[in-house]
Amino acid sequence: MLQQYLKLPRPVHILCLGMFINRAGSFIVPFLSIYISERLGFGVTFATMTIGAFGIGSMCGSLVGGHLADHIGGASVMIIMSQLSSRWAIMAAAFSLALIADVYRPAASAMIADLTTPHERSLAFGLMYVAINLGFAIAPVVGGFLASRSFQLLFWGDALTCALYGLIITKYIRETLPVSAPGLDAPDDDSTEQVSIAAAVRHILHDRPFITFCLASLLFAIVFMQSMSTLPLHMARLGISARDYGLIIAANGAMITILQLPLTTQLNRFNRAHVVTVAALVTGVGFGLMTFATLRWHFLAAVVIWTLGEIMQSPYMQAIVGDLAPVRMRARYMGVFTLMFALSSLSWGRLEGQVLARFGGTTLWTSAFVISLIGAATYWSIRREIGNRPAPPPEGEAAAK
Repeated sequence: MLQQYLKLPRPVHILCLGMFINRAGSFIVPFLSIYISERLGFGVTFATMTIGAFGIGSMCGSLVGGHLADHIGGASVMIIMSQLSSRWAIMAAAFSLALIADVYRPAASAMIADLTTPHERSLAFGLMYVAINLGFAIAPVVGGFLASRSFQLLFWGDALTCALYGLIITKYIRETLPVSAPGLDAPDDDSTEQVSIAAAVRHILHDRPFITFCLASLLFAIVFMQSMSTLPLHMARLGISARDYGLIIAANGAMITILQLPLTTQLNRFNRAHVVTVAALVTGVGFGLMTFATLRWHFLAAVVIWTLGEIMQSPYMQAIVGDLAPVRMRARYMGVFTLMFALSSLSWGRLEGQVLARFGGTTLWTSAFVISLIGAATYWSIRREIGNRPAPPPEGEAAAK
């Protein structure tokens, strides 16, 4: 099993290493709503509005794209943000942080798609997801420990790892053109000319399967965003501390670290359209069960369930985008896809806080379950377009033929 992942191109491994370091130090986002609402005393509504501003910055970063080395700038914003006490200054800093932090994502995803064949793509994105979530398993635990002593330590620690990631990418990653990589599925008509912005927009807007896939992914992202925005607030209302939230949510990253690679290898045998549909249903069940959660182990059980859905879905989402996109437009396709996750915090950053504040957790988590059902149905509606592409036979079989 591991041999398949070790054979992936070296830049993929370097990107995954950098993402691990960066994510292991991502202390701010999981605790940002608690920091603003409780430590600064600005309340739940303003905290989720700030998450919404973070989403706007993420959206802009996804669209702008740019050089991976620009990620170094995020360290300065975090340090500045730790010293702010004004409501609107904090909101502006959250916007700036997300804008800088998300610039690199479409380029990194497009590079992974460029370097891999359709058969390797889900494995490569699965490895990337393990790296991210191995870091995610570490970050909430360390972050909860640091937060119990000083929230300032969260900002400084995040800034340090952010800068280190930028240095790794700057030193070891270079541009990789799809046409120079052998064995890729680049069509001749779009592999030699750059596509203008206007032409790209027209093409994307007329790509019905891709737009539908993005809408379904937006619904998934809206549900998943609750794990970082309203879930810590909901648990705090029940008397569960920030440190306990960090330990519980760390189970998500730990499960992905342990199960993602073997499950991706096994799931590669199935039609990925069926896999992402079932995954959306499982995710919805996990979030829906939090309607009834009151104790720590209740929330832990719910996290385990929706994490299984996330594991099933994660390696295929960007792989599907990589297959749907023309080679010369992969970065822009990845940017639009990444935009869905930014929109999830933008469009629901304020609404989710209002739902929790006015109607309580029961309404919030029931809504999450219903949204997941709609997302699953949307994936299923384009199952033919996003289904498996023929994978090349193993080298031994090819030689034998």
